[in-house]
Amino acid sequence: MSKLDDMLLEQATKLLEAMDKTVDNNLPQEIAEIVKFHSKGAALSALGSAWIPGAGGAAATVACAGFIWTMYSRIGLEIDLPFSKNILKSLASGVATNIASYVVGMIALSTAFSFVPGLGNIGASVIMGGVCYAMTLASGYVYLKIMTQLFSKGIDPTTLSEQELKNIAKDVVSDSDVKDVIRGAKAEFKAKEEKGEFK
Repeated sequence: MSKLDDMLLEQATKLLEAMDKTVDNNLPQEIAEIVKFHSKGAALSALGSAWIPGAGGAAATVACAGFIWTMYSRIGLEIDLPFSKNILKSLASGVATNIASYVVGMIALSTAFSFVPGLGNIGASVIMGGVCYAMTLASGYVYLKIMTQLFSKGIDPTTLSEQELKNIAKDVVSDSDVKDVIRGAKAEFKAKEEKGEFK
């Protein structure tokens, strides 16, 4: 188990404890697996779409946002916390927007590489694969932290407005160890990509 796996599992366990849910020993692992599944899906999507010169980075980013949104929805179903689609999209975009500041340079680099035929396209694809993997994994981690914080304070997240959730997301991203999670996720992507796990 990697350090990122441990961090996801620990945060999933904290969330369930804050919700006063009887901790089924498998549930924290299932939540961590949802995050990892969607991170891998976002990476695969980016590896395929980032080949398009200029527009590939944007297409990969949009696909990544979709994976984050569905990941939040699946976690919500897993913990019996139904959010409306609008609130989930708002929360996902709020988290992703705040996390994007950590990877904006890599997105620009990928776009520049995408204009160079052959090796440039391959480089752009790999860069965006790593970016989307890291953004989705970090977004899952931040979502778990947001929900843990709210439940620890006795706040029902379904009673908050979209703007309140976005503000909380901004605070959690700035106060948490997101930079370390992104750094670890990029390294993990690179190792998995070299082993051929994203083929």
